[in-house]
Amino acid sequence: RKYIAKDGQEGGKKRCHGADADNLIVKVPEGTVLKDFETGKVIADMSGDNQREVILRGGRGGLGNMHFATSTMQVPKYAQPGQPGAELWVQLELKVIADVGLVGFPNVGKSTLMNHLIGQKIAITSKKPQTTRNRIQTVYTCDEGQIVFLDTPGIHKAKNKLGEYMVDVAEKTLKEVDVILWLVEPSNFIGAGERHIAEILEKVNAPVILIINKTDTVEKDKILEFIDTYRKLFQFAEIIPCSALRHQNTDDIIPSIFKYLPYGPQFYDEDTITDQPMRQIVAEIIREKALYALNEEIPHGIAVVIDQMKDRPNGKIVDIDATIICERDSHKGIIIGKQGAMLKKIGSNARYELEQMLEQKVNLKLWVKVKKDWRDSDFLVKNFGYDKKKLEL
Repeated sequence: RKYIAKDGQEGGKKRCHGADADNLIVKVPEGTVLKDFETGKVIADMSGDNQREVILRGGRGGLGNMHFATSTMQVPKYAQPGQPGAELWVQLELKVIADVGLVGFPNVGKSTLMNHLIGQKIAITSKKPQTTRNRIQTVYTCDEGQIVFLDTPGIHKAKNKLGEYMVDVAEKTLKEVDVILWLVEPSNFIGAGERHIAEILEKVNAPVILIINKTDTVEKDKILEFIDTYRKLFQFAEIIPCSALRHQNTDDIIPSIFKYLPYGPQFYDEDTITDQPMRQIVAEIIREKALYALNEEIPHGIAVVIDQMKDRPNGKIVDIDATIICERDSHKGIIIGKQGAMLKKIGSNARYELEQMLEQKVNLKLWVKVKKDWRDSDFLVKNFGYDKKKLEL
C-alpha cells in the first residue's frame, strides 16, 4: 500500500514563502506491523502498544521570489518550488484469524456459541437439528486482532439434495480455515459419527480445539471423565468444557484461539459483524420462528424466500413480503393453521425480532406455497439460496 503526503506550495512574489503541506496521518488497527514493501524491513512495530497511527510529514513550502540590485549580484533569484512530501510504500500485517471453522453434529450448539462470542445474534437457533443450512460468516474484532468465524451446518448422513449440500458446506469449510472448533455434547460414548468427524479432521492441516458444550446439563465431577474420553480420540490443541447457553467458561475460548493465529491483513472494518446480506438474515429469522412454532417433520421441509424488502420514503417503516415454501399440501394447511392462526403467530414473532434488529417498524406479509419435494431438486435447492458454486468463490 502506498501513502504519499502532499508537497509544499511554491513560493510567491517578493519574500512570500509557500505554505507547508499538512502532515498525512495514516491510521492503522492496533497491533499492526509496517514493513517496507521491497526489503521487508520493519518500519514500525505497533503490536506491543496502543499506537494506532503513523505520521508522514508534509513538504515544506518553497522560498519566495527575491530580486538583487547590488553591484555584485545583478541576477534575480526566482521563487522556489515546494519540497515533496514524505512517501511510504509499505506492507501492513495484523495478527488475525482469516477463518475459524465451527464443526460438529447437528444441534450441539454451534450457532449459540458463535452468537455469544460475537455478542450479537446472527445465526438462528432452535432445539431442532439441522437448523443451520448455509455457512454463516461473522466477524469478531478486538485490540489483539480479528477473528472470522464460520458456522457450518452439522455433519450428518444426507438424505436428500439439501442434506448433501449442507454436508458439502461443512466439509469444504474445514479445508479453508486456520483453526477449527469442534463442538460436542458431554458424553463418555464415542460413536461412529464422532469417529467419522475425527477421520475428516486428521486430513486437515489446522489445529483443532475441542469444545465440550452443554456442561450445565451434567454433574461437574463427570466433566473430567468426558475430557479424558475425547483426549483418546484425537490429538486436540486444547479442550475447553463450557456452556454457551449459560455463558459458563466461555471467556477462555477467544484467548485460546489467538494462540494459534497466523499474521495477516485485517479483512473487515472494526464495525463489521457479518457479511450476510440483510435479506438472508431476515429470511432466516422468519424460518427460525417457524421452527419454534411447527411440529417435528415440517421444519426440515421449509424454506423462506424474501420477495420484497423496501423502505418507505419516510424511512420509519420497511415493507417485507416473504414466502414460506413447503413440500406438501397438508403441510401448507398446518403452517397456515386454523383461520390463519399459526401463520399469524409466526409473523408476529418474526416481526417483533425484526423491528428490534432493524430499529424501525416492520410491515410483514407472509404467504405459503407448495413446491413438492423441493429438497430433492438441484434447481430448487439452488433457487432458494443453497448454491454449491458459492462455496468455490
